[in-house]
Amino acid sequence: MLKTTIDAYPIRFYINSKDPEYINYTQLPNYKISENLLYFNNLTINPSTNNKSLRLHSGEFVGDTDIVAVCQGHISIPGYDKTKTYRFSDALGDAIADQSVIQAKPDSEVFNISNLPQGLIRYSDGSAELGRTYYNPAAIWKKPLGILEIFTNSLLSQFVKNGTVEYAVNFNNRKTIWKYFLINPIYQKFNNLSIINKVKEQAFNGPLKQQVHLNTDALVFESKDEIALAEFSDDNFQLVENFDVGTHSGKIILKNLVKASSAQLFVDESPSGKKTYSHIYI
Repeated sequence: MLKTTIDAYPIRFYINSKDPEYINYTQLPNYKISENLLYFNNLTINPSTNNKSLRLHSGEFVGDTDIVAVCQGHISIPGYDKTKTYRFSDALGDAIADQSVIQAKPDSEVFNISNLPQGLIRYSDGSAELGRTYYNPAAIWKKPLGILEIFTNSLLSQFVKNGTVEYAVNFNNRKTIWKYFLINPIYQKFNNLSIINKVKEQAFNGPLKQQVHLNTDALVFESKDEIALAEFSDDNFQLVENFDVGTHSGKIILKNLVKASSAQLFVDESPSGKKTYSHIYI
């Protein structure tokens, strides 16, 4: 029976990935693997673009609003104001008993958590939600990548309304600027090198000469646009000599250039704007 008198104990699923690099090629730049987890529930749903499934996140893809900090037994409220009344509630919005959230000391921004079951804690200053955190009372806990909680009363009402229930959690690929470094001296003998995509268009700028390790000169190509990282990709890039833009032809030097690896991400924190690069050495 899905119908219950208490909806406080959801069916809980733990989300993990067998691929250690999964988080690298997923568009979640603010996710800190040691401090955060991804949290979803079926209390608030959004129709997917295909109108068949119910999306468990507000945006088209999983984003910053789905990232929550892991509670280590206390909650800190930056900018704490003693004139305000702070409210703590669970995923359902029900108030948490005062004896379970105790201020560490008078006028402290730290609130200690105790005698609570595992679950989401929401906190507000009475007018706006300040944050969310996920609490687990276990002394030792292997944190998952994410947690999905299904509240059965909500599941039943959604089933009655739609006839069927299909939930969706959609992740987006991280996109980076790809840079090919042609280090082997053999490439220096070719004229007018270009990198083209599968539709025979120049997808990269360059080459420019750049000095790399041990004073070696490399020919460097940089992608004109950001390119999605994926475990499997349909992108196909070729290195060609004397490429003719009009006829889309040229002598093929390398038929299939190696793809960017999600293990090698380089972040440029320049004043002009944060950019993430993928370096490929040939």
